[in-house]
Amino acid sequence: MVTLREYQTEAIQAILARHKAGVTRQLVSLPTGVGKTIIFAALARELNTRTLIIAHREELINQAVKKCKLVWPGVDIGIVMAERDEPEKQLVVASIQSACREKRLAKLQEQDFRLLIIDECQHSTSNTYRQVIEELGFMAGNLDKLLVGVTATAKRGDKVALGTVFEEIVFERSIATMIKAGYLTDLRGVKVKTTTNLAGVTVRHGDFAEGELANAVNTPERNRAVVSAYQEHAYGKKAVAFTANVQHALDLATEFKRVGVTAEAVYGAMPRDDRRGILQAFAAGSIPVLTNCNLLTEGFDEPSIKAVLMARPTRSDVIYTQAVGRGTRLYPGKTECLVLDFCDTGAGICALGTLAGLPLDDMPSGKSIREALAEAEAKEAERVRDNKAITHTVAFDLIEQSRFNWLLLPGGHFRLPAGNGVYVYLKATGNDKYAVGLVRDGKLIEMLSDMELPLGYAQGVAEDWLRKSSNTKLADKNAPWRRLPANEKQLAGLCKFGLKPHASITRGEASDLLEQCIAAAEAKRNEPATTKQIYALRKRGYSVRHGLTKGEAAALFRKAVVR
Repeated sequence: MVTLREYQTEAIQAILARHKAGVTRQLVSLPTGVGKTIIFAALARELNTRTLIIAHREELINQAVKKCKLVWPGVDIGIVMAERDEPEKQLVVASIQSACREKRLAKLQEQDFRLLIIDECQHSTSNTYRQVIEELGFMAGNLDKLLVGVTATAKRGDKVALGTVFEEIVFERSIATMIKAGYLTDLRGVKVKTTTNLAGVTVRHGDFAEGELANAVNTPERNRAVVSAYQEHAYGKKAVAFTANVQHALDLATEFKRVGVTAEAVYGAMPRDDRRGILQAFAAGSIPVLTNCNLLTEGFDEPSIKAVLMARPTRSDVIYTQAVGRGTRLYPGKTECLVLDFCDTGAGICALGTLAGLPLDDMPSGKSIREALAEAEAKEAERVRDNKAITHTVAFDLIEQSRFNWLLLPGGHFRLPAGNGVYVYLKATGNDKYAVGLVRDGKLIEMLSDMELPLGYAQGVAEDWLRKSSNTKLADKNAPWRRLPANEKQLAGLCKFGLKPHASITRGEASDLLEQCIAAAEAKRNEPATTKQIYALRKRGYSVRHGLTKGEAAALFRKAVVR
Protein backbone atom coordinates (compact mmCIF):
# COMPACT_ATOMS: atom_id res chain seq x y z
CA MET A 1 0.00 0.00 0.00
CA VAL A 2 1.25 3.50 -0.89
CA THR A 3 2.19 5.97 1.85
CA LEU A 4 0.66 9.33 0.96
CA ARG A 5 2.71 12.51 0.82
CA GLU A 6 1.68 15.32 3.14
CA TYR A 7 -0.10 17.39 0.48
CA GLN A 8 -1.99 14.30 -0.73
CA THR A 9 -3.30 13.72 2.79
CA GLU A 10 -4.06 17.46 2.98
CA ALA A 11 -6.12 17.26 -0.20
CA ILE A 12 -8.17 14.30 1.04
CA GLN A 13 -8.80 15.99 4.39
CA ALA A 14 -9.92 19.16 2.60
CA ILE A 15 -12.31 17.18 0.37
CA LEU A 16 -13.87 15.37 3.32
CA ALA A 17 -14.16 18.55 5.40
CA ARG A 18 -15.88 20.51 2.63
CA HIS A 19 -18.23 17.61 1.88
CA LYS A 20 -19.18 17.53 5.55
CA ALA A 21 -19.90 21.26 5.20
CA GLY A 22 -22.32 20.54 2.33
CA VAL A 23 -20.13 21.13 -0.75
CA THR A 24 -21.01 18.23 -3.06
CA ARG A 25 -19.32 19.34 -6.31
CA GLN A 26 -15.65 19.94 -5.60
CA LEU A 27 -12.58 20.82 -7.63
CA VAL A 28 -8.96 19.92 -6.80
CA SER A 29 -6.22 21.70 -8.75
CA LEU A 30 -2.66 20.37 -8.57
CA PRO A 31 0.18 20.56 -11.09
CA THR A 32 1.14 17.62 -13.26
CA GLY A 33 3.47 15.13 -11.63
CA VAL A 34 2.38 15.33 -7.99
CA GLY A 35 0.17 12.24 -8.00
CA LYS A 36 -3.38 13.41 -8.59
CA THR A 37 -4.37 9.84 -9.50
CA ILE A 38 -3.00 8.62 -6.17
CA ILE A 39 -5.12 11.23 -4.39
CA PHE A 40 -8.43 10.21 -5.91
CA ALA A 41 -7.61 6.50 -5.55
CA ALA A 42 -6.90 7.09 -1.85
CA LEU A 43 -10.13 9.10 -1.55
CA ALA A 44 -12.09 6.17 -2.98
CA ARG A 45 -10.40 3.84 -0.48
CA GLU A 46 -11.15 6.24 2.39
CA LEU A 47 -14.86 6.52 1.55
CA ASN A 48 -15.12 2.80 0.65
CA THR A 49 -18.26 3.37 -1.41
CA ARG A 50 -19.44 2.70 -4.96
CA THR A 51 -17.08 4.80 -7.05
CA LEU A 52 -17.01 5.79 -10.72
CA ILE A 53 -13.90 7.36 -12.26
CA ILE A 54 -14.29 8.96 -15.70
CA ALA A 55 -11.47 9.94 -18.05
CA HIS A 56 -11.27 10.69 -21.75
CA ARG A 57 -8.21 8.77 -22.96
CA GLU A 58 -7.09 5.16 -22.85
CA GLU A 59 -3.78 6.15 -21.22
CA LEU A 60 -5.69 7.87 -18.39
CA ILE A 61 -7.98 4.85 -17.94
CA ASN A 62 -5.04 2.45 -17.66
CA GLN A 63 -3.20 4.82 -15.33
CA ALA A 64 -6.23 5.09 -13.03
CA VAL A 65 -6.65 1.31 -12.86
CA LYS A 66 -2.95 0.81 -12.11
CA LYS A 67 -2.86 3.43 -9.34
CA CYS A 68 -6.12 2.23 -7.76
CA LYS A 69 -4.70 -1.30 -7.49
CA LEU A 70 -1.55 0.15 -5.95
CA VAL A 71 -3.36 2.31 -3.39
CA TRP A 72 -6.27 -0.04 -2.68
CA PRO A 73 -5.05 -3.64 -3.06
CA GLY A 74 -7.85 -6.15 -3.45
CA VAL A 75 -10.53 -3.69 -4.56
CA ASP A 76 -12.86 -5.09 -7.22
CA ILE A 77 -12.23 -2.91 -10.30
CA GLY A 78 -14.36 -2.83 -13.44
CA ILE A 79 -13.69 -1.09 -16.75
CA VAL A 80 -16.27 0.46 -19.07
CA MET A 81 -14.45 1.16 -22.32
CA ALA A 82 -14.76 -0.18 -25.86
CA GLU A 83 -15.61 -3.90 -25.64
CA ARG A 84 -15.29 -4.07 -21.84
CA ASP A 85 -18.47 -3.42 -19.86
CA GLU A 86 -18.16 -4.09 -16.11
CA PRO A 87 -20.33 -1.47 -14.35
CA GLU A 88 -21.30 -3.70 -11.41
CA LYS A 89 -17.90 -3.62 -9.67
CA GLN A 90 -17.29 -1.54 -6.53
CA LEU A 91 -14.85 0.76 -8.32
CA VAL A 92 -15.44 1.40 -12.02
CA VAL A 93 -13.14 3.27 -14.40
CA ALA A 94 -14.91 4.42 -17.56
CA SER A 95 -14.07 6.35 -20.69
CA ILE A 96 -16.37 9.29 -21.31
CA GLN A 97 -16.87 8.03 -24.87
CA SER A 98 -18.40 4.79 -23.53
CA ALA A 99 -20.14 6.25 -20.48
CA CYS A 100 -22.19 8.69 -22.55
CA ARG A 101 -23.73 6.00 -24.77
CA GLU A 102 -27.39 5.50 -23.99
CA LYS A 103 -27.27 1.81 -23.02
CA ARG A 104 -24.00 2.12 -21.10
CA LEU A 105 -25.24 5.21 -19.26
CA ALA A 106 -28.47 3.42 -18.29
CA LYS A 107 -26.43 0.57 -16.77
CA LEU A 108 -24.28 3.04 -14.86
CA GLN A 109 -27.40 4.76 -13.50
CA GLU A 110 -28.57 1.45 -12.04
CA GLN A 111 -25.41 1.17 -9.91
CA ASP A 112 -26.19 4.19 -7.68
CA PHE A 113 -22.61 5.43 -7.47
CA ARG A 114 -21.93 7.69 -4.47
CA LEU A 115 -18.53 9.03 -5.53
CA LEU A 116 -17.87 10.34 -9.05
CA ILE A 117 -14.32 11.41 -9.94
CA ILE A 118 -13.59 13.27 -13.18
CA ASP A 119 -9.94 13.05 -14.22
CA GLU A 120 -8.60 16.02 -16.24
CA CYS A 121 -11.87 17.75 -15.40
CA GLN A 122 -11.13 20.88 -17.46
CA HIS A 123 -13.22 19.05 -20.10
CA SER A 124 -16.22 18.59 -17.82
CA THR A 125 -18.15 21.64 -19.05
CA SER A 126 -18.72 19.99 -22.43
CA ASN A 127 -22.24 18.79 -23.17
CA THR A 128 -21.14 15.14 -23.07
CA TYR A 129 -19.70 15.37 -19.57
CA ARG A 130 -22.59 17.49 -18.32
CA GLN A 131 -25.08 14.90 -19.53
CA VAL A 132 -23.32 12.03 -17.75
CA ILE A 133 -22.87 14.00 -14.51
CA GLU A 134 -26.53 15.06 -14.46
CA GLU A 135 -27.93 11.64 -15.42
CA LEU A 136 -25.97 10.01 -12.61
CA GLY A 137 -27.46 12.47 -10.11
CA PHE A 138 -24.36 14.45 -9.17
CA MET A 139 -25.70 17.92 -10.00
CA ALA A 140 -28.67 17.86 -7.62
CA GLY A 141 -26.84 18.72 -4.38
CA ASN A 142 -27.59 15.32 -2.83
CA LEU A 143 -25.41 15.09 0.30
CA ASP A 144 -25.11 11.32 -0.15
CA LYS A 145 -23.22 11.90 -3.40
CA LEU A 146 -19.86 13.56 -4.00
CA LEU A 147 -18.44 14.82 -7.29
CA VAL A 148 -14.70 15.55 -7.35
CA GLY A 149 -12.95 16.99 -10.38
CA VAL A 150 -9.17 16.75 -10.61
CA THR A 151 -7.11 18.95 -12.90
CA ALA A 152 -3.71 20.55 -13.38
CA THR A 153 -5.39 23.86 -14.11
CA ALA A 154 -8.56 25.33 -12.66
CA LYS A 155 -9.81 26.95 -15.83
CA ARG A 156 -10.83 25.42 -19.12
CA GLY A 157 -8.83 26.32 -22.20
CA ASP A 158 -11.83 27.84 -24.00
CA LYS A 159 -12.61 30.03 -20.94
CA VAL A 160 -15.94 28.32 -20.20
CA ALA A 161 -16.16 28.60 -16.42
CA LEU A 162 -15.76 25.35 -14.53
CA GLY A 163 -18.07 27.00 -12.02
CA THR A 164 -21.00 25.79 -14.10
CA VAL A 165 -20.16 22.27 -12.87
CA PHE A 166 -18.17 22.70 -9.66
CA GLU A 167 -19.07 24.75 -6.60
CA GLU A 168 -15.67 25.31 -5.06
CA ILE A 169 -11.94 24.74 -5.45
CA VAL A 170 -11.38 22.90 -2.18
CA PHE A 171 -7.64 22.33 -2.57
CA GLU A 172 -5.06 24.00 -4.80
CA ARG A 173 -1.28 24.25 -4.96
CA SER A 174 0.84 26.05 -7.58
CA ILE A 175 3.64 24.48 -9.59
CA ALA A 176 6.10 26.99 -8.12
CA THR A 177 5.15 25.97 -4.58
CA MET A 178 5.57 22.28 -5.37
CA ILE A 179 8.96 22.89 -7.00
CA LYS A 180 10.16 24.95 -4.04
CA ALA A 181 8.97 22.24 -1.66
CA GLY A 182 10.89 19.58 -3.59
CA TYR A 183 7.86 17.61 -4.79
CA LEU A 184 8.56 18.42 -8.46
CA THR A 185 11.72 18.68 -10.52
CA ASP A 186 13.00 22.19 -11.12
CA LEU A 187 12.57 23.58 -14.66
CA ARG A 188 15.35 25.46 -16.43
CA GLY A 189 14.33 27.58 -19.42
CA VAL A 190 16.26 28.53 -22.54
CA LYS A 191 14.75 31.06 -24.94
CA VAL A 192 15.48 30.38 -28.61
CA LYS A 193 14.76 33.31 -30.92
CA THR A 194 13.24 32.54 -34.34
CA THR A 195 12.45 34.66 -37.38
CA THR A 196 8.84 33.43 -37.51
CA ASN A 197 6.20 36.16 -37.24
CA LEU A 198 2.84 35.23 -35.71
CA ALA A 199 1.30 38.70 -36.00
CA GLY A 200 -1.08 37.59 -38.75
CA VAL A 201 -2.24 34.37 -37.09
CA THR A 202 -5.86 34.48 -35.92
CA VAL A 203 -6.49 34.19 -32.19
CA ARG A 204 -9.58 32.10 -31.44
CA HIS A 205 -10.87 31.20 -27.94
CA GLY A 206 -7.73 32.67 -26.42
CA ASP A 207 -5.18 30.78 -28.53
CA PHE A 208 -3.80 30.65 -32.05
CA ALA A 209 -6.01 29.03 -34.70
CA GLU A 210 -4.41 25.62 -35.30
CA GLY A 211 -4.37 25.61 -39.10
CA GLU A 212 -2.93 29.11 -39.45
CA LEU A 213 -0.43 28.45 -36.67
CA ALA A 214 0.79 25.26 -38.35
CA ASN A 215 1.25 27.09 -41.65
CA ALA A 216 3.35 29.71 -39.87
CA VAL A 217 5.59 27.45 -37.78
CA ASN A 218 5.86 24.22 -39.79
CA THR A 219 8.55 25.45 -42.15
CA PRO A 220 11.92 23.86 -43.00
CA GLU A 221 13.79 26.85 -41.59
CA ARG A 222 12.01 26.83 -38.22
CA ASN A 223 12.14 23.03 -37.89
CA ARG A 224 15.90 23.20 -38.48
CA ALA A 225 16.10 25.83 -35.73
CA VAL A 226 14.24 23.52 -33.31
CA VAL A 227 16.54 20.58 -34.05
CA SER A 228 19.63 22.78 -33.88
CA ALA A 229 18.55 24.11 -30.46
CA TYR A 230 18.08 20.55 -29.21
CA GLN A 231 21.56 19.61 -30.41
CA GLU A 232 23.09 22.67 -28.77
CA HIS A 233 21.29 22.65 -25.43
CA ALA A 234 19.78 19.20 -24.85
CA TYR A 235 21.65 16.67 -26.97
CA GLY A 236 21.30 13.16 -25.56
CA LYS A 237 18.45 14.11 -23.22
CA LYS A 238 15.16 12.25 -23.44
CA ALA A 239 12.87 14.91 -24.91
CA VAL A 240 9.26 15.56 -25.89
CA ALA A 241 8.48 18.15 -28.56
CA PHE A 242 5.01 19.72 -28.79
CA THR A 243 3.88 20.75 -32.25
CA ALA A 244 1.07 22.74 -33.89
CA ASN A 245 -0.58 19.81 -35.70
CA VAL A 246 0.06 16.20 -36.75
CA GLN A 247 1.84 17.15 -39.98
CA HIS A 248 4.13 19.42 -37.98
CA ALA A 249 4.93 16.47 -35.66
CA LEU A 250 5.73 14.26 -38.65
CA ASP A 251 7.87 16.88 -40.38
CA LEU A 252 9.78 17.75 -37.21
CA ALA A 253 10.52 14.07 -36.54
CA THR A 254 11.81 13.77 -40.11
CA GLU A 255 14.16 16.72 -39.54
CA PHE A 256 15.53 15.09 -36.38
CA LYS A 257 16.18 11.87 -38.31
CA ARG A 258 17.87 13.81 -41.11
CA VAL A 259 20.62 14.94 -38.73
CA GLY A 260 20.98 11.52 -37.12
CA VAL A 261 18.77 11.91 -34.03
CA THR A 262 16.33 9.03 -33.56
CA ALA A 263 12.84 10.50 -33.28
CA GLU A 264 9.25 9.40 -33.83
CA ALA A 265 5.93 11.21 -34.08
CA VAL A 266 2.94 9.99 -32.08
CA TYR A 267 -0.63 11.12 -32.73
CA GLY A 268 -4.17 10.08 -31.94
CA ALA A 269 -5.07 8.62 -35.32
CA MET A 270 -2.13 6.21 -35.53
CA PRO A 271 -2.82 2.51 -34.83
CA ARG A 272 -2.99 1.84 -31.10
CA ASP A 273 -0.34 -0.90 -31.15
CA ASP A 274 2.07 1.31 -33.11
CA ARG A 275 1.64 4.15 -30.63
CA ARG A 276 2.08 1.82 -27.66
CA GLY A 277 5.25 0.36 -29.20
CA ILE A 278 6.77 3.81 -29.76
CA LEU A 279 5.96 4.92 -26.22
CA GLN A 280 7.54 1.75 -24.81
CA ALA A 281 10.69 2.32 -26.89
CA PHE A 282 10.80 5.93 -25.69
CA ALA A 283 10.51 4.80 -22.06
CA ALA A 284 13.30 2.27 -22.62
CA GLY A 285 15.55 4.96 -24.11
CA SER A 286 15.92 3.58 -27.63
CA ILE A 287 13.98 6.58 -29.01
CA PRO A 288 15.34 9.79 -27.43
CA VAL A 289 12.88 12.27 -28.98
CA LEU A 290 9.09 12.15 -29.37
CA THR A 291 7.14 14.72 -31.38
CA ASN A 292 3.41 15.08 -30.86
CA CYS A 293 0.41 17.34 -31.24
CA ASN A 294 -1.68 17.53 -28.03
CA LEU A 295 -1.54 13.75 -27.49
CA LEU A 296 0.95 13.87 -24.62
CA THR A 297 -0.34 16.97 -22.82
CA GLU A 298 -2.64 14.94 -20.54
CA GLY A 299 -2.10 11.68 -18.72
CA PHE A 300 1.29 10.83 -20.24
CA ASP A 301 3.41 9.52 -17.38
CA GLU A 302 7.11 9.19 -18.23
CA PRO A 303 9.21 10.64 -15.38
CA SER A 304 12.56 10.17 -17.13
CA ILE A 305 11.89 13.07 -19.55
CA LYS A 306 14.69 15.63 -19.19
CA ALA A 307 13.78 18.15 -21.90
CA VAL A 308 10.58 19.70 -23.26
CA LEU A 309 10.64 21.46 -26.64
CA MET A 310 7.80 23.98 -27.06
CA ALA A 311 7.88 23.96 -30.86
CA ARG A 312 4.19 24.90 -30.71
CA PRO A 313 3.78 28.49 -29.48
CA THR A 314 0.67 29.09 -27.40
CA ARG A 315 -1.13 31.97 -25.71
CA SER A 316 -2.90 29.52 -23.38
CA ASP A 317 -1.33 29.03 -19.98
CA VAL A 318 -3.49 25.90 -19.69
CA ILE A 319 -1.86 24.26 -22.71
CA TYR A 320 1.60 25.51 -21.77
CA THR A 321 1.33 24.26 -18.18
CA GLN A 322 0.11 20.83 -19.29
CA ALA A 323 2.90 20.50 -21.86
CA VAL A 324 5.77 21.62 -19.64
CA GLY A 325 4.36 19.54 -16.80
CA ARG A 326 5.46 16.43 -18.68
CA GLY A 327 8.98 17.15 -17.48
CA THR A 328 8.33 17.92 -13.80
CA ARG A 329 8.04 14.40 -12.40
CA LEU A 330 10.79 13.30 -10.05
CA TYR A 331 13.17 10.59 -11.27
CA PRO A 332 16.41 9.12 -9.85
CA GLY A 333 19.42 11.14 -10.97
CA LYS A 334 17.25 13.87 -12.50
CA THR A 335 17.92 17.27 -10.94
CA GLU A 336 16.03 19.46 -13.42
CA CYS A 337 14.22 19.47 -16.74
CA LEU A 338 15.25 21.75 -19.59
CA VAL A 339 12.51 23.71 -21.37
CA LEU A 340 13.30 25.16 -24.79
CA ASP A 341 10.92 28.04 -25.51
CA PHE A 342 10.94 29.01 -29.18
CA CYS A 343 10.30 32.73 -29.19
CA ASP A 344 8.49 33.76 -32.34
CA THR A 345 7.47 37.36 -32.93
CA GLY A 346 4.00 37.94 -31.46
CA ALA A 347 2.31 39.22 -28.33
CA GLY A 348 1.17 37.17 -25.36
CA ILE A 349 3.07 33.94 -26.05
CA CYS A 350 3.51 31.81 -22.93
CA ALA A 351 7.01 30.98 -21.69
CA LEU A 352 8.50 29.43 -18.56
CA GLY A 353 7.97 32.62 -16.55
CA THR A 354 4.24 31.84 -16.79
CA LEU A 355 4.69 28.93 -14.40
CA ALA A 356 6.81 30.96 -11.99
CA GLY A 357 4.13 33.65 -11.80
CA LEU A 358 6.53 36.17 -13.33
CA PRO A 359 5.92 38.60 -16.20
CA LEU A 360 6.92 36.99 -19.49
CA ASP A 361 10.03 39.15 -19.91
CA ASP A 362 11.18 38.64 -16.30
CA MET A 363 12.29 35.01 -16.69
CA PRO A 364 15.90 35.21 -17.90
CA SER A 365 17.04 32.63 -20.44
CA GLY A 366 19.15 29.95 -18.80
CA LYS A 367 17.52 30.33 -15.38
CA SER A 368 15.53 27.68 -13.54
CA ILE A 369 12.23 28.40 -11.81
CA ARG A 370 13.90 28.14 -8.39
CA GLU A 371 16.63 30.57 -9.44
CA ALA A 372 14.21 33.01 -11.07
CA LEU A 373 11.97 33.04 -8.02
CA ALA A 374 14.93 33.57 -5.74
CA GLU A 375 16.23 36.47 -7.86
CA ALA A 376 12.80 38.05 -8.15
CA GLU A 377 12.29 37.69 -4.43
CA ALA A 378 15.80 38.70 -3.32
CA LYS A 379 16.47 42.22 -2.11
CA GLU A 380 18.65 44.19 0.21
CA ALA A 381 16.98 42.38 3.11
CA GLU A 382 17.55 43.40 6.70
CA ARG A 383 20.10 41.03 8.14
CA VAL A 384 19.18 38.74 10.98
CA ARG A 385 18.87 40.67 14.23
CA ASP A 386 21.50 40.04 16.92
CA ASN A 387 18.97 38.47 19.23
CA LYS A 388 17.83 35.90 16.67
CA ALA A 389 17.99 32.43 18.14
CA ILE A 390 20.71 30.28 16.56
CA THR A 391 18.31 27.34 16.31
CA HIS A 392 16.22 29.29 13.81
CA THR A 393 19.09 30.24 11.46
CA VAL A 394 18.32 27.68 8.75
CA ALA A 395 14.61 28.46 8.81
CA PHE A 396 15.21 32.19 8.61
CA ASP A 397 17.68 31.80 5.75
CA LEU A 398 14.97 30.00 3.76
CA ILE A 399 12.33 32.61 4.57
CA GLU A 400 14.77 35.45 3.87
CA GLN A 401 15.05 34.36 0.22
CA SER A 402 11.39 35.26 -0.23
CA ARG A 403 10.38 38.51 -1.91
CA PHE A 404 7.90 39.02 0.90
CA ASN A 405 8.54 40.70 4.24
CA TRP A 406 8.37 37.76 6.65
CA LEU A 407 9.09 38.71 10.27
CA LEU A 408 10.78 36.32 12.67
CA LEU A 409 9.04 36.19 16.06
CA PRO A 410 10.15 34.76 19.41
CA GLY A 411 9.80 30.99 19.47
CA GLY A 412 10.76 30.57 15.81
CA HIS A 413 7.37 31.61 14.41
CA PHE A 414 6.96 33.79 11.30
CA ARG A 415 4.45 36.50 10.44
CA LEU A 416 3.67 38.12 7.07
CA PRO A 417 1.56 41.33 7.29
CA ALA A 418 -0.97 41.74 4.48
CA GLY A 419 -2.64 45.02 5.50
CA ASN A 420 -5.92 46.04 7.14
CA GLY A 421 -5.15 44.08 10.28
CA VAL A 422 -4.60 40.85 8.34
CA TYR A 423 -1.50 38.69 8.47
CA VAL A 424 -0.45 35.16 7.57
CA TYR A 425 1.49 33.28 10.21
CA LEU A 426 3.70 30.21 10.28
CA LYS A 427 3.58 28.76 13.79
CA ALA A 428 6.44 26.43 14.69
CA THR A 429 4.94 23.25 16.15
CA GLY A 430 8.13 21.21 16.61
CA ASN A 431 9.95 18.65 14.44
CA ASP A 432 10.55 21.33 11.78
CA LYS A 433 6.81 21.59 11.07
CA TYR A 434 4.62 24.69 10.86
CA ALA A 435 0.91 25.46 11.07
CA VAL A 436 -0.26 27.96 8.43
CA GLY A 437 -3.06 30.33 9.40
CA LEU A 438 -4.76 33.61 8.51
CA VAL A 439 -5.42 36.17 11.25
CA ARG A 440 -7.53 39.35 11.20
CA ASP A 441 -7.51 41.82 14.09
CA GLY A 442 -5.79 39.30 16.33
CA LYS A 443 -8.31 36.52 15.68
CA LEU A 444 -7.73 33.35 13.66
CA ILE A 445 -10.15 33.36 10.73
CA GLU A 446 -8.86 30.49 8.60
CA MET A 447 -6.29 27.70 8.55
CA LEU A 448 -4.66 27.59 5.11
CA SER A 449 -3.78 23.95 5.67
CA ASP A 450 -5.30 21.37 7.98
CA MET A 451 -1.86 19.81 8.46
CA GLU A 452 1.45 20.87 9.95
CA LEU A 453 3.91 21.31 7.07
CA PRO A 454 7.66 21.52 6.40
CA LEU A 455 8.82 25.14 6.27
CA GLY A 456 9.39 25.44 2.51
CA TYR A 457 5.98 23.99 1.73
CA ALA A 458 4.25 26.02 4.46
CA GLN A 459 5.86 29.19 3.12
CA GLY A 460 4.67 28.39 -0.41
CA VAL A 461 1.09 27.81 0.77
CA ALA A 462 1.08 31.15 2.59
CA GLU A 463 2.59 33.07 -0.33
CA ASP A 464 0.15 31.46 -2.78
CA TRP A 465 -2.68 32.89 -0.67
CA LEU A 466 -1.02 36.31 -0.63
CA ARG A 467 -0.63 36.41 -4.42
CA LYS A 468 -4.28 35.48 -4.92
CA SER A 469 -5.41 38.12 -2.44
CA SER A 470 -3.65 40.85 -4.48
CA ASN A 471 -1.92 42.22 -1.37
CA THR A 472 1.60 41.70 -2.66
CA LYS A 473 2.55 45.40 -2.86
CA LEU A 474 2.10 45.90 0.85
CA ALA A 475 4.03 42.72 1.72
CA ASP A 476 6.81 43.13 -0.86
CA LYS A 477 10.23 43.76 0.70
CA ASN A 478 11.17 46.03 -2.20
CA ALA A 479 7.96 48.07 -2.30
CA PRO A 480 8.79 51.80 -2.82
CA TRP A 481 6.70 52.86 0.20
CA ARG A 482 9.14 51.06 2.52
CA ARG A 483 11.90 53.57 1.68
CA LEU A 484 9.80 56.65 2.54
CA PRO A 485 10.27 58.41 5.90
CA ALA A 486 8.14 57.03 8.73
CA ASN A 487 4.86 58.92 9.15
CA GLU A 488 3.53 60.58 12.30
CA LYS A 489 1.11 57.75 13.08
CA GLN A 490 3.94 55.21 13.00
CA LEU A 491 6.19 57.37 15.18
CA ALA A 492 3.40 57.82 17.72
CA GLY A 493 2.79 54.06 17.73
CA LEU A 494 6.45 53.35 18.38
CA CYS A 495 6.50 55.83 21.26
CA LYS A 496 3.42 54.14 22.71
CA PHE A 497 5.42 50.91 22.88
CA GLY A 498 8.26 52.75 24.62
CA LEU A 499 10.58 52.87 21.62
CA LYS A 500 12.64 55.88 20.58
CA PRO A 501 13.19 55.60 16.81
CA HIS A 502 16.21 57.22 15.17
CA ALA A 503 15.59 60.33 13.07
CA SER A 504 16.10 58.60 9.70
CA ILE A 505 13.86 55.60 10.32
CA THR A 506 11.97 54.55 7.19
CA ARG A 507 8.33 53.64 6.85
CA GLY A 508 9.28 50.01 6.23
CA GLU A 509 11.51 49.82 9.31
CA ALA A 510 8.81 51.41 11.46
CA SER A 511 6.20 49.01 10.08
CA ASP A 512 8.36 46.00 10.95
CA LEU A 513 9.03 47.26 14.49
CA LEU A 514 5.33 47.91 15.06
CA GLU A 515 4.38 44.45 13.76
CA GLN A 516 6.90 42.84 16.10
CA CYS A 517 5.66 44.88 19.06
CA ILE A 518 2.06 43.97 18.27
CA ALA A 519 3.01 40.30 17.90
CA ALA A 520 4.85 40.37 21.24
CA ALA A 521 1.83 42.00 22.91
CA GLU A 522 -0.50 39.38 21.41
CA ALA A 523 1.79 36.59 22.61
CA LYS A 524 1.83 38.07 26.10
CA ARG A 525 -1.97 38.36 26.16
CA ASN A 526 -2.19 34.67 25.26
CA GLU A 527 0.01 33.57 28.16
CA PRO A 528 -1.79 31.88 31.09
CA ALA A 529 -3.34 34.28 33.60
CA THR A 530 -1.13 34.97 36.61
CA THR A 531 -1.90 33.73 40.10
CA LYS A 532 -2.44 37.35 41.13
CA GLN A 533 -5.04 37.88 38.35
CA ILE A 534 -6.88 34.69 39.20
CA TYR A 535 -6.98 35.56 42.92
CA ALA A 536 -8.27 39.09 42.21
CA LEU A 537 -11.00 37.82 39.86
CA ARG A 538 -12.22 35.23 42.33
CA LYS A 539 -12.27 37.89 45.03
CA ARG A 540 -14.63 39.89 42.78
CA GLY A 541 -16.92 36.87 42.43
CA TYR A 542 -15.83 35.59 39.00
CA SER A 543 -15.71 31.86 38.28
CA VAL A 544 -12.29 31.41 36.66
CA ARG A 545 -12.20 28.69 34.00
CA HIS A 546 -9.16 26.54 33.33
CA GLY A 547 -6.89 28.00 30.64
CA LEU A 548 -7.83 31.65 31.19
CA THR A 549 -5.26 33.93 29.51
CA LYS A 550 -3.72 37.19 30.69
CA GLY A 551 -5.61 39.07 27.98
CA GLU A 552 -8.95 37.54 28.95
CA ALA A 553 -8.30 38.30 32.63
CA ALA A 554 -7.48 41.93 31.79
CA ALA A 555 -10.71 42.20 29.79
CA LEU A 556 -12.70 40.94 32.78
CA PHE A 557 -11.04 43.56 35.01
CA ARG A 558 -11.99 46.31 32.54
CA LYS A 559 -15.54 45.02 32.43
CA ALA A 560 -15.69 45.05 36.24
CA VAL A 561 -14.50 48.67 36.35
CA VAL A 562 -17.16 49.74 33.82
CA ARG A 563 -19.87 48.11 35.91
